[in-house]
Amino acid sequence: MLLRQRQVATLVAISLATGVPIILLAHTAAAPYTQLASSTLACVAAVLCSLAARRAIGLARGGWGLIAAGLASWGLGNFYWSYNELIAHAEVLFPSWADLGYLLFPVLAAAGLFLISGWTTVGSRLTVLLDGLIAGCALFAIAWAVTLRSVWEAGADSAFAFVVSLAYPVSDIVLVTMAVLIAARTRRGGRGVGLLLIIGLAGLATSDTMFALDTSAGTYYTGQPTDAGFFLCFAAFGAAGWAAARQPMVFDETGVMNRLQIMLPYVPFGLAAAVAVGQVPAGVTSDAAVAVPMLAGLVLILLRQLSTLLHNSALTRRLRHQAYHDPLTGLGNRALFNERLDQALSSGRPAAIVYLDLDDFKMINDSLGHDAGDIVLRTVGDRLAACSTAEDTVARLGGDEFAVLTGQVDGLEAQAERLLYALREPFEVGSRMVRVSASVGIAVAAGPEGTRPEDLRKNVDLAMYAAKGQGKNTYAMFELSMRQGFDREMMWRAELGQALADRSLHLAYQPIVGLADHRVVGVEALARWDHPGLGPVAPEVFIPVAERAALIGELGMFMLRRACAEFAAWPGARDAYLSVNVSPLQMLDPEFTAMVIATLAEAGLRPQQLVLEVTENALADESEVIGTLAQLRATGVRIAIDDFGTGYASLRYLHLFPADIVKIDRTYVQDIARDPAAVRIVGTLWQLFGAIGLTAVAEGIEDPAQAAMLLELGCPFGQGFLYGYPAPLGSLTSLVVDPVSV
Repeated sequence: MLLRQRQVATLVAISLATGVPIILLAHTAAAPYTQLASSTLACVAAVLCSLAARRAIGLARGGWGLIAAGLASWGLGNFYWSYNELIAHAEVLFPSWADLGYLLFPVLAAAGLFLISGWTTVGSRLTVLLDGLIAGCALFAIAWAVTLRSVWEAGADSAFAFVVSLAYPVSDIVLVTMAVLIAARTRRGGRGVGLLLIIGLAGLATSDTMFALDTSAGTYYTGQPTDAGFFLCFAAFGAAGWAAARQPMVFDETGVMNRLQIMLPYVPFGLAAAVAVGQVPAGVTSDAAVAVPMLAGLVLILLRQLSTLLHNSALTRRLRHQAYHDPLTGLGNRALFNERLDQALSSGRPAAIVYLDLDDFKMINDSLGHDAGDIVLRTVGDRLAACSTAEDTVARLGGDEFAVLTGQVDGLEAQAERLLYALREPFEVGSRMVRVSASVGIAVAAGPEGTRPEDLRKNVDLAMYAAKGQGKNTYAMFELSMRQGFDREMMWRAELGQALADRSLHLAYQPIVGLADHRVVGVEALARWDHPGLGPVAPEVFIPVAERAALIGELGMFMLRRACAEFAAWPGARDAYLSVNVSPLQMLDPEFTAMVIATLAEAGLRPQQLVLEVTENALADESEVIGTLAQLRATGVRIAIDDFGTGYASLRYLHLFPADIVKIDRTYVQDIARDPAAVRIVGTLWQLFGAIGLTAVAEGIEDPAQAAMLLELGCPFGQGFLYGYPAPLGSLTSLVVDPVSV
């Protein structure tokens, strides 16, 4: 949860308000007792910072713990001072045990701020050290001109007392520097904690400075107005601890310095230079206490510039590595692979690509989870690297795709075999043993005349898909016929898309008849495509193209709408039904049922007049389509299982699948008049279909002997060339057809 600006402003206002009572109570009899309030406030702030420590993680936990210890130390020291002054009425010596408690706070707080900051790398630690030293030198020079010179000139009763007097403003310089460095690194939206720390330390520095001046002059008294800075400090630290417990500070880890970080050390140094120059007109000459820190600051600035150059160089190398390597496997990525491929082909050196796509990797992610999938990908990457030479470029192109760019164009088949063998070795993922396989494509650059990178990538992609088509877990070398097949596929896709746009496809209809009386009981609509340049294109060619090109939805709905419209205008529509083929891919569309009903309504047909034919292969994964088919049957549309006996479905699907008609494939019909085994199979099927309430239709009837045998076995309906070839619906002028002589 982000700390909103209004919340930060409220916390700042509360912190500032805590100093108001001490200002109002100054010069009153109650002024000394304000020490008890500041001690209590310091202890409360310690508790809140302890809460931040409990919620923090890593080094930040120890950092907030040190700050809490420093606040408690200050509070205990101040309680000791208050006891002597208010209860024992004893003179509090300077320095005393109270000063030990006071001075432990800046030491512990500085260490805590360093741990909170998150500077973990050597480069970041060096940068912050130099920034801190530069700012510290500048602030010391300013403090000398404003405060420390007066303390130095006033002296003290002892050397130890003098050192303690100086320790207050010097330690505050360190604290303020640390707080500013932290605030510069915090991300936008999380800078409220840093702001509160800076405000608190500014109040502490102000009060400590005035305490040092008044102590050296012998004018300090408890509860003077300048003690308000202590209240401000502890209230702000308590608010920072409370805020950090709700929202931990988040720092920039990109390594890229923002504008504030770049300018940070130069601002106080420039201010110190301005103060030193500004004292010249007043007759104050700069002494060694100013000159030495300023000279040291200049040297440190030069070192910082050198450190920045080295840091930027290392950052550039790291960013380049990240830009060219896969973060999961450590292999090269697509950018590196393409760059190396361009270099190899432009130089004319021999080059080949071995391209791997893991088989069924989605199943691993779905069953074992993505963490397990990451382990698999890292293992595959390690094995590919182990099977390759140092001169090869091994890359993960994305997902479960890997590639090896090699200059060894001989023995590529053996290399592919080694890769496949290495991948098949089982390995442990959690508590499971996992085996993986891959489909591998291989393509070689076409000689010294050169091959374009995009062509070589396309070739190896085609080879990989050829390996997939061979059953996976194998490899295939690119052949020119693959490119020709790809080009032909692209041509068919473009032509079919244009044909759909032009509405140049049409339908032919084949009658479905009763075998006993030859009466037409239905017509099957069949898509036909007469290409203007290539002539008739077989459905076996363009329908698979439509499915691969994601055009089957458009093609299927075009067929359905045109078939319904033409069937509604056919005189025999009242006594027959319309049968239309649909692809399983169409039924994956959640809007398919609604589109079918809308099409029937538009044509003026009843749902009972439509039969949708689904190939038997769609039954192999009934979960994907069974819901849609059930919805369609609920509306009155009937479902037919087409080409039964050629796919992957078992007999149990006949009972589970929402179907009304089973169309037995032509292969069972062709030999029925000659093969007794075929007769027994078909006869058994008819009995089975009748027992479970399915209507049987025999496909591919071509001669009267087949028709007679089917009728004898109990098959009621059939279709085939014996009763008519696919033709325009208007040519079916009679509801009774005569067998065609074939």
